[in-house]
Amino acid sequence: MKYIHLAIAALIFAAWIILGSTPRVGGAPLPGIGNFFNPGKGFWQNSKMELTDRTQQLTIAIDHPLAKGQVFFDEREVPHVFAENLNTASFLQGYVHAADRLWQMDLSTRATEGRLSEVLGARTQVRDKGQVSKGFPEAARRTAETMQKYFPEDYATLQAYADGFNAYVDQLEPEDYPVEYKILDHKPLRWSPYRTALLMKGMSQSLSGRNDDAAEAKTRTDLGEELFNALYPAHYPNADPVVPGDGTYARKAPGSGPALSTFAPQPFSAPAAPAEEFSSYQYDWTPSNEPAYTGLVPHPDNGSNNWAITGKRSNTGKPLLASDPHLSLTLPSIWAEVQIHYPGVNARGVGLPGAPGLMIGFNDHIAYGETNVGHDVTDWFKIEWTDSTRTKYRLDGEIVAADILIDTIIVRDAEPIIIHTPWTVFGPVPFTEGAYADHAMRYLAHDAPGPELRSHTLVGAFLRLMQATGYDDYTDALKGYVDPAQNFIFADRSGDIALRANGFFPIRAQGTGRFPLSGNTEANNWQGYIPFDQRPEHKNPERGFVASANQETTGPDYAYDFHGGFGEYRGRYINRHLSKEGKFTQRSMKELQLSSHSLMAEELTPLLIARINRNALTDDGARLLRLLSEWDYRCEGESRAATLFARWQEKLYQLTFDEFPRDSGYIRPETWRWNDLLTNQPNHPIFDIDSTRFKETAATLTQRVFDEILDDLEGELPETWAVHRGTKVKHLGAIPGFGSGLISSGGSRTSPRALSAGHGASWRMVVELGDTPRAWGTLPGGASGAPASLGYDNGLEEWANGRYHELTRWMSVEEAEGAAVGSWVFGN
Repeated sequence: MKYIHLAIAALIFAAWIILGSTPRVGGAPLPGIGNFFNPGKGFWQNSKMELTDRTQQLTIAIDHPLAKGQVFFDEREVPHVFAENLNTASFLQGYVHAADRLWQMDLSTRATEGRLSEVLGARTQVRDKGQVSKGFPEAARRTAETMQKYFPEDYATLQAYADGFNAYVDQLEPEDYPVEYKILDHKPLRWSPYRTALLMKGMSQSLSGRNDDAAEAKTRTDLGEELFNALYPAHYPNADPVVPGDGTYARKAPGSGPALSTFAPQPFSAPAAPAEEFSSYQYDWTPSNEPAYTGLVPHPDNGSNNWAITGKRSNTGKPLLASDPHLSLTLPSIWAEVQIHYPGVNARGVGLPGAPGLMIGFNDHIAYGETNVGHDVTDWFKIEWTDSTRTKYRLDGEIVAADILIDTIIVRDAEPIIIHTPWTVFGPVPFTEGAYADHAMRYLAHDAPGPELRSHTLVGAFLRLMQATGYDDYTDALKGYVDPAQNFIFADRSGDIALRANGFFPIRAQGTGRFPLSGNTEANNWQGYIPFDQRPEHKNPERGFVASANQETTGPDYAYDFHGGFGEYRGRYINRHLSKEGKFTQRSMKELQLSSHSLMAEELTPLLIARINRNALTDDGARLLRLLSEWDYRCEGESRAATLFARWQEKLYQLTFDEFPRDSGYIRPETWRWNDLLTNQPNHPIFDIDSTRFKETAATLTQRVFDEILDDLEGELPETWAVHRGTKVKHLGAIPGFGSGLISSGGSRTSPRALSAGHGASWRMVVELGDTPRAWGTLPGGASGAPASLGYDNGLEEWANGRYHELTRWMSVEEAEGAAVGSWVFGN
């Protein structure tokens, strides 16, 4: 018997040796288990304090002319960079970003470039093929080359940043790599200006990459023009736009759509079954139940709030500014806090790991931030090939050769994939099947304008904002900004406030870009960009504030047509609040940022309640209706009424548009249009359900949904809003154990405190301008990207509970040395 036991033990030991030395067992992207658990080289090595401890006083000698200056760390491990000029500051910022966010920068740019499969294998090859065929790596190459040739000053700053990053990586041994490299068994990439360009293209894809051209075209074709226009108006007539219509941007031929009340009921029948060519149409964003592998995925919940108050409306007599961008909630956080100090500049705020400078922040003179504009900057053009090789196409009566770009996708443990992408005068032709088969993609992020159209680059725009001292510097900085279009908010201590919708908006030859066009003539292509001085701006308005929350940009008097995806509720609620009498303080600015009030619930709830037959209510039904009747429309975490409203609203919407299932290829009407139908046209045929023999109306559907929810609850109250919403801050690579638990704070998609399952305020900031500006901010995470670090998630609880940190700026090296908990001193 003892020999049997010995043999079994020997077999187990042999299996352990084999498995422990074999990487990627079963195809999983994992290292050999033995190496992973090796105390000297595996994941335990990442718990060594010297890798993440920011309380040390270190002297760092690097043989590089820019390796000089100091980085001081405060009690939250936020770095404060002190340097002699912009490029030395950028070198140090690149070094710190590599130390804190190495894997985040690596994987997020791989995701844009189409290089995830090198690490993750076959499961991401479809995504990678899409990224490559849509031209993202080519666009980044063009951007980097254009910058190097025409904008050498900006390129030099990016190179300085990359040199700092690489200087840190060059010091690492494999055992010192962040734990994610060990879990996924790969090595860091070196940085370059090209990789920063990839980062910016990822930001563009996230914020300006959504489009529904094929779905809109199919819906219009199957419904007919009249019904389509009734259900899908191009603009919201009751919008409270970012730049109100005041005649400044008058149209040459004024005209606007009819008011909502003039829409007549239309006969309606279900559209035919989706045509096969549209059956593969999918929204261009990653569902929340799948790993994203990047914090900048396109998603309908991406958005933001910002506003600024004039000194006449503030308690200090100086402007106040608030900014909170809404993006994916991940650990590590999308943003990285930093102070950057060099002669003439002392700025504090957040930037993206992978780029120098600040994207949202303040300095001694100004404060600034951004929200997404939402204009559609992607159009599709049907290409007529001469044959199946897809190498030549017909254009204006001639045969034109396409440029064929050849890319290789490396797939771990599999054969590489060779991608041949034709490029036409409109752009790449990514697809051979589906809704966009043989359509060229005209996308603003592919463009790399030269000095004839701008004086600097997109990166240069943010660097100039960081250095700005007043309104003229602010406008000059924005002249180099291309895409994604943003509402740039501004305030300065002299009293100016402004908000400019800024980016290279295309001027279209035909239509608004809502539907695909023929690609057989270049006359259909874009004709240029809206001139800078004609982009909408709101400066020092009489009402005493400027504000944006992803609502429509302008009123119908604007000189250029546009369309896109816009919010309808947050902006109107914020503007209503800001229009109230009284003075604002930094405290009341924070309170508005943290408001969980849903204007959609405020407008819709009374209507739902009024259409319930109270005479037929059971005791359970009466209790449920009372729960909603007594609700204050605030989506707080412990609220059960918020859950009841959400379930009622979502299910009623689904029943209303049962003719448009999500997999049909049709688009669905905007929420505001649905709300208007419920209110003003309750007998519209859209409310009739085709599968029943009854004639349903808005009232009968409302009652039906209430009864179904009542039956589902079986006498119980709904779960709390926090549980129903299910918000968690996941690890960037969806690695279990590296994310957060359930977030129990308030907030919803339609409240200023925007919060959904995986999206929310990725940074909140309030700035009080004055002779010495003060600011407060909060980040859903910490400074570090290392899960073993104390700085990994040390701000998450404060963020969830609505607490802010004062954003201290040290004014000199001496002050920093006295206040910092740790420092890195660089010198040759």
